[in-house]
Order: sequence, then C-alpha cells, then structure tokens
Amino acid sequence: MDNKNFPAPADMTAAMHKLITSTPGGYEAMAQQLSHDGTHNALSNRVRQIGGQMVPFGMAIQLEAFSGRTDITEAMCKRAGGVFVKLPDVDQVGNEELLHKFNDLLAALGDFSRAHNEFTHDGVLDREESKRLRAKGYRAQSLIAEIWVISEMLWGEGDAKSMQLLASGATKSVCGEITA
Repeated sequence: MDNKNFPAPADMTAAMHKLITSTPGGYEAMAQQLSHDGTHNALSNRVRQIGGQMVPFGMAIQLEAFSGRTDITEAMCKRAGGVFVKLPDVDQVGNEELLHKFNDLLAALGDFSRAHNEFTHDGVLDREESKRLRAKGYRAQSLIAEIWVISEMLWGEGDAKSMQLLASGATKSVCGEITA
C-alpha cells in the first residue's frame, strides 16, 4: 500500500491548511514545532500531498495539540455526518454556561434564518449559497449538541456520569452524530 493510493480528501486538506495558517507563524512555526529542522516547504508538501507525501494521523493530532485548534477534528466529524462538541471543564459548568449557549443558539438560528431567506429569495440555491447555509446550519447543530452535553453533565442519569468522567479525564471533546 502506498500513500499516493489513499490521498486525503480536499476537505481534510483544507482543514489542515486552515489550522496551520490560523496559527501564529503559520507553516514555518508549525514545521519547527514538529521537528527542530522542519521547514515551511516540507510541511506544505505534506499538506498538499506532493510526490505521494501526506500528513500522517499522528502528525495531524500534534498539529491540533500545538495550535490549540480543532479544525481537523471538526472536518472529520462533518465527514462522518456528525458535529464536534468541545466539552467544557466539568467543574466550571452551570446554568450560566447553559444561558450563554442558549443565547448563542438563538443568534445562530437567526443567522441561519436570515441567510436562508436571502439565499432562497430568487428561487435558486447555488453552490456558494448552499456552502454558506451549510456552515450556518452546522453552527446551530453544534450548539444544540453542546447544550445537550452540558445538560447531561449537570442533570443526567446513567450516561451523564460517563460524560462527566470523559470531560474530567484526558479526553475533552466528543464527535457525535446528529440524527433527526
């Protein structure tokens, strides 16, 4: 099996690029974090998959750890039909946190509604409009999932205890599928 037979999909490559370029110092700083003699070109070639090179899974995890961002994980969750929910610190969760999340949700639903009305006004939803509407919908889905997780952590029975253990341990996030 050869890397070139299993290229990373465009959405994953875009997520890696976004993570790297959104981090102070960009490609050069990330390359140095990964290896003391790492270069901008070496990392860029892996992300762009030049000559069969690729970013291995372990390196993608390190990129997120170094940057403090979750772009790659979010793209993986979207690809799997789910949403990424960063779990709050179990000791810092309360009604105030929920109030903020509900306010954020109302704002996100308003943004989604306005965009939907604007984009469908002419009777056509083109590719760019669809992409932008999907992003706004994903934001609302993520907030609903966060509210559910926080509610389970605060008041849930059974699974809530496992969520509390998850949130208080090494794992601080969950990728879940949203089903209707």
